[in-house]
Amino acid sequence: MHNVECDLGVAAIVRRARSILLVRELHGRYQGRWGLPKGYVDAGELPRNAALRELREECGVDGNVLGVQSVRERLLEGTPAIFIAYMVEIAKDAQPIPNEEVSEALFVPVDQFSKLEWISDAMQTMAVNAVNSKHLLSSVDYEAARGHPYVLHTLPESRGGLL
Repeated sequence: MHNVECDLGVAAIVRRARSILLVRELHGRYQGRWGLPKGYVDAGELPRNAALRELREECGVDGNVLGVQSVRERLLEGTPAIFIAYMVEIAKDAQPIPNEEVSEALFVPVDQFSKLEWISDAMQTMAVNAVNSKHLLSSVDYEAARGHPYVLHTLPESRGGLL
């Protein structure tokens, strides 16, 4: 196997009707800007689990990954930088509570997105597309069968059979 150093980030996209759970950064270079609950993947952690951890840390809510909504890739000073955004469901009565990393954590209607100062155009696009699209890569968890963390993200099975 060939190993490559990589910057690997994740986000949790939580949708309620035509709103998305957004957080407002409290510190750092994105202070005051809006985005999805996000962060980096730790060593020994699956990216999907990192997205759920970040959601719990930044918003105080637990979730369940439904699938992959977006993947952003770029080169950052010659190093691959991959960002995976997972569609996540939370309990209907769950209320996000911001932690020490974010000043606000709330559901924002899509018609308010253009009024926000975003972390990036890409993150805004991910949020808009999450409201408007019904398609995502489904997640199939093979951990129990394989005996170690193993998840496949793929197109949902076609109802019409093979093409």
